[in-house]
Amino acid sequence: MRIHLTPIVLVALLGFPCFAQSNERVDALLAQQQTKVDIAAYIVLAAGGQVAEDAAPADAYALAQQNKWIPASLGEVDPIRLDVFCDLVMRSLGLKGGLMYSLFPGPRYAYREFVAKGIVDGNGGPLRLLPGDEALTILRQAMDLKGGAK
Repeated sequence: MRIHLTPIVLVALLGFPCFAQSNERVDALLAQQQTKVDIAAYIVLAAGGQVAEDAAPADAYALAQQNKWIPASLGEVDPIRLDVFCDLVMRSLGLKGGLMYSLFPGPRYAYREFVAKGIVDGNGGPLRLLPGDEALTILRQAMDLKGGAK
């Protein structure tokens, strides 16, 4: 059996730019000591399927603001707090919360849900600023949780 490599190489090269942009943004997130709101919104909304992988972080931020998933007081380049990030992840991935989150959806109870499920360490509190590597770890564990709920 003879395999032609030309079509395989063309398909791989056409798909490469999409992955390159996403990887650049993940690298930018990992380099941040304090995760910025626009990059966090992009990573979370792209994982949830609300924005395309080639969308700009500013577009993801605007969509999150429009949906009221992040407080209006947070600017694009402001650092994101842990509780706000947890709420953004829950809303973007469509995760169900417990009784208190169902009654009062928001950052406070999203954070408590993540602590109860073991996704977030409760030390440091909900108001601490989030480093990039921890943001990706939280997102991965939340996606695993969503995958297990199917």
